[in-house]
Amino acid sequence: MKRYLSLFFFVVFMVAVTVFPLSAVGADRKIGVVDLQRCLTESIEGKRIFQDLKTKKDGMQRKLDERQEELLKLKDELEKQSMMLSMDAKEGKEKEFDRKRRDFKYLYDDLSNEMKKAEAEARAKMLKELEKVVVDIGEKGLYLMVFERRSGGIMYIDKAIDITDEVIKAYDKMKR
Repeated sequence: MKRYLSLFFFVVFMVAVTVFPLSAVGADRKIGVVDLQRCLTESIEGKRIFQDLKTKKDGMQRKLDERQEELLKLKDELEKQSMMLSMDAKEGKEKEFDRKRRDFKYLYDDLSNEMKKAEAEARAKMLKELEKVVVDIGEKGLYLMVFERRSGGIMYIDKAIDITDEVIKAYDKMKR
């Protein structure tokens, strides 16, 4: 799929350059490229969101660590008392351990899904805001096109057409 997407962007680029030669639209029109991943990680808002997500993840990890510690204690207790317990008591402890182990797995899965969802929502929100910033820069800067560096399959870009730093500055200014 990614290969086809790269090919698509290459074809669009080639058609645009062929159909709209720079001389036809004026020498003041240009092509730009932005690295949205850098915008996500280097902008003030991106760093803040990353820190918030890290704090949330650390809290979830503490919950998991507490439950895991409970499980280990119960397992040790079961192993130590195994010989001394009656069959019914041993079976009861084993059922309790199995239930807590399943609960731990469900908690782990729930927290993992919650974290993935929070990360995806934060990323989508930022990308939507960054898109507005890029469109604004594109219109004001008289850009013919602005490509996203990673999804466009672009392997080399002359620094002269990379507008990532400009986008980060404008985004930071917008979020103040």
